[in-house]
Amino acid sequence: MKNLSFIICFVFLGHLIYAQQSGKISYKETMKLEFDMDLPDGVDLSSMLQESQSFNKELIYNTSEAVYRDAKTNENTDMEMESDDGSMKIVIKREDTEDIIYVNLKTKTQIEQRGFMGKSFVIEEPIKKSKWKLTGEKIKFLEYECQKAVLETDDDQYIAWFTPQIPVQHGPAGFNQLPGAVLMLTSADQKLEIIATNISFDESHQKDLKVPNDGDKVTQEEFDKIVEEKTKEMKEMFGGEGIIIRN
Repeated sequence: MKNLSFIICFVFLGHLIYAQQSGKISYKETMKLEFDMDLPDGVDLSSMLQESQSFNKELIYNTSEAVYRDAKTNENTDMEMESDDGSMKIVIKREDTEDIIYVNLKTKTQIEQRGFMGKSFVIEEPIKKSKWKLTGEKIKFLEYECQKAVLETDDDQYIAWFTPQIPVQHGPAGFNQLPGAVLMLTSADQKLEIIATNISFDESHQKDLKVPNDGDKVTQEEFDKIVEEKTKEMKEMFGGEGIIIRN
């Protein structure tokens, strides 16, 4: 009878580990907004502009694949800002197109669907090796033991907290290749903060793990050129005056 109890406990533990290798992690992603303002002399809109904007995101994953996308719980994320005297209003409308990042660790491929000015683009690139440095620091977050890792890039430094208790190498916004799922990510310049809010191991989420294909296929260089040219056209359309928002 004791042997039978041991086998039942062992099988249950194995099932739990397997379940953690697929599921959905919900996040709150906060981005600092940068305003490139080219306005007439004497016009100051700084008091009207919000410093950041937050979105609900979700990471659907299994051992080899992951999709990072907008959560269906997102409401209208358009921003409206009005001056104190009510004489001026700024409306910032979010793209209607959906931004999606698909990662396949087996094929070492990342496919990103991005929207710009109402049009969708699909960018496919090989996954580059991320040179994470583990610091040995540990904290408890959402009942999981997390470890700290630091990544230096050409543009910034990123700090990730990952948990080996969810044994997959995935994370939000295309940050991956750590020995555990990333539950928190911040950039050193404070422009990006992504915090997990909920974790689910329900197998039904796997039906949403799909490769994005809605848009024109372009390279990253071609997409950057399109954004640069269209941004220039917009500024020229308004006589060189206006506000360009970057994140």
